[in-house]
Amino acid sequence: MIILLLSTGSCTRKDDQTEAKTQETPRPSERSDAGDTGEVVSKREITLTETKPAAQAQPAVTEQPEQQRLLVLESSQVLPEDFKIGSLANLEGIDRSTQEMVSVATRFLNGLQEGSVVIETLHASVREELTNSINYYLNQELIPITYRIGAIITQSQQGNDENPPVDQDKTAWMNIRLFGSPGVCEGELYLDNSGGRWYISDLQTNFELLKRAYSREQEKYYPSVYGWGIQ
Repeated sequence: MIILLLSTGSCTRKDDQTEAKTQETPRPSERSDAGDTGEVVSKREITLTETKPAAQAQPAVTEQPEQQRLLVLESSQVLPEDFKIGSLANLEGIDRSTQEMVSVATRFLNGLQEGSVVIETLHASVREELTNSINYYLNQELIPITYRIGAIITQSQQGNDENPPVDQDKTAWMNIRLFGSPGVCEGELYLDNSGGRWYISDLQTNFELLKRAYSREQEKYYPSVYGWGIQ
């Protein structure tokens, strides 16, 4: 009986030791593949998930009214106008030839303001004759204080050419208005192209009006773009 109990106890202790050793043995999935290092490396997979940024809200598209869309359409330029000589000359965004015409006209008219004729601006064929004619009035103190230049018209533009070759024009003219004290006079200034340069070829105006008091007319002013209102 005593021998049987000792055998049973011995077997129980062996089973407990075996179970303990089994619990201490690491699982194969947790052992290191390095072998002798004894380092335990986990082989569990780590999955990284990329989080996309939240989409930004797009601004709402506002439907433009018809009147607003018309503002971006191309349209013809509307120039200021004088009561007597009509549209004034465009001094910005013009081609080289037109710039030269404006330049020679302003040099000539600036000379009149100073009571002299700038001979270099006159065409050689009329230089002496035109100088003597203008000096006749300047010597009588009929000198303009200021002036206005009307829109420049070239020979090809007069022929209603939609795309006039300005560089090939040989003749041009413009309306002018001279302001004196106390009078005002209107007229035309003519230019000719010679050797690739523009010169004054004639001036048609009544200098005598510069000494007469100017009286403003009482009639209504209708700019050309509203000309239909006259009818």
